[in-house]
Amino acid sequence: MRLSALAAAAPARRRPVPVAPACIALACVVMALAVLLPAAPAAARITDRDLSCADWLRAGARSTSEYSAAVQARIRSFCAANPKMKAVDAEMTMTGD
Repeated sequence: MRLSALAAAAPARRRPVPVAPACIALACVVMALAVLLPAAPAAARITDRDLSCADWLRAGARSTSEYSAAVQARIRSFCAANPKMKAVDAEMTMTGD
């Protein structure tokens, strides 16, 4: 068999399709969001990061209705036992966030 016959019998190689840089950038952004968003911790419902548990309890221990009454009671009791702790940290400890 000649070399030209072998070349004719072999499948033709495809050339790579050029990808626009904008498509690559968009794909990178989508991948970053897909990785980072599920891994981000849930935001605390107590928004003042500097508020101690004692101050939060003195202010009335207002909490949103996103938590059940049992969870709200656990946050309040945890804050009562740890008054120097930050209220945001106490909330995240009790909710698992």
